[in-house]
Amino acid sequence: MNERERLLAVLGGEKPDLTPWYGDLSYWYHGQIEKGTLDKRYEGAEGYLRMHQDAGAGIYLYAPDVYKIEYQDGIRYSEVTEGDWKVFQYHTRMGTLTARQKYLKEACTFAYTEHFIKDIEDLRIMDYIFRNTKYLPDYKAFCETDRLWGPYGLPAVLTTIPAAPIQKLLARLAGVETAINMMVDHQEEFDEIMEGIKQSEDEVFEIICNSPGQLVEFPENLSSEITGKMLFHKYSRDYYKKRIQQLHDAGKYTALHIDGTLKGLLPELKSTGLDAAEAVTPAPAGDVEIEDLRELAGDDMIIWGGLPGALFSPLYSDSYFEDFVKRVLDAFPAGSRFVLGVADQVPPDGEFSRICRVREILESRG
Repeated sequence: MNERERLLAVLGGEKPDLTPWYGDLSYWYHGQIEKGTLDKRYEGAEGYLRMHQDAGAGIYLYAPDVYKIEYQDGIRYSEVTEGDWKVFQYHTRMGTLTARQKYLKEACTFAYTEHFIKDIEDLRIMDYIFRNTKYLPDYKAFCETDRLWGPYGLPAVLTTIPAAPIQKLLARLAGVETAINMMVDHQEEFDEIMEGIKQSEDEVFEIICNSPGQLVEFPENLSSEITGKMLFHKYSRDYYKKRIQQLHDAGKYTALHIDGTLKGLLPELKSTGLDAAEAVTPAPAGDVEIEDLRELAGDDMIIWGGLPGALFSPLYSDSYFEDFVKRVLDAFPAGSRFVLGVADQVPPDGEFSRICRVREILESRG
């Protein structure tokens, strides 16, 4: 079996010849670019694949989107980079929304210092933007990537980021404090806008359903101490159930990115019909021990993850890393509805040799 066949076997409820190993190496990759240390062999789309081949890791992120966006009624969107800053703006007849991110050199990433939505007035403008956003199918680039990756991986179709409206606010558009304040102070209007945002993306899910992709990923960045059961039950559970059923009816497999704390939400995902919980992060980075993950997730849902990204850094010894990989494989032998993956990403200071070592350990155990 090749790596694509192994993943499809697990998604289809069959036993692969070897546990699939799919690591999100994108953060490590871009970190090397920023530091000027990327091997020239790994430059470009073919180089990105070559890096995964050399590491022995399946590739699933990030393929091109299967849709493009057009704004109507005079809405304009802009992104400007100024030194260590990025400025994002929506210009509308109702007003302008602005977000800012600052580059963190040590982390090789950007962080929000200002969100688009600061109050209920901004949420009304964002609602207007969603209602005047049009999605058009665009499958060509995705198909090219699918052909390029071939047997070495399975490109995931990403929904809008995140998909559930409450996650959009918490993780991207408003931040936790502003989102909760609006929910409490303007509950009726807040709930109406949440419903409107859900409906505004019917078009993009139809495009995804008709796409050539086999696996659809909800990039939710769920974490139990942020979203919690109350918000999940009120705003997300039925939404996920609807979208997952829609995707299943179209013959798609589904995965959801839950890369934070697990105790509150991982058991709740069972009721949505989800195929795989992806980027599942155990202790010491998460709040659940490896051996307890299956009981928490239930018997049917695929667990995808298991290797905290921090373990790839020099903060942990080689022996600790190797023992941890073996411990994960002991807890999830081949055929246990499991995909070995990085939870959530290999960091820029990660050791490339350790990424390669995962394949060696897998194959040595048969």
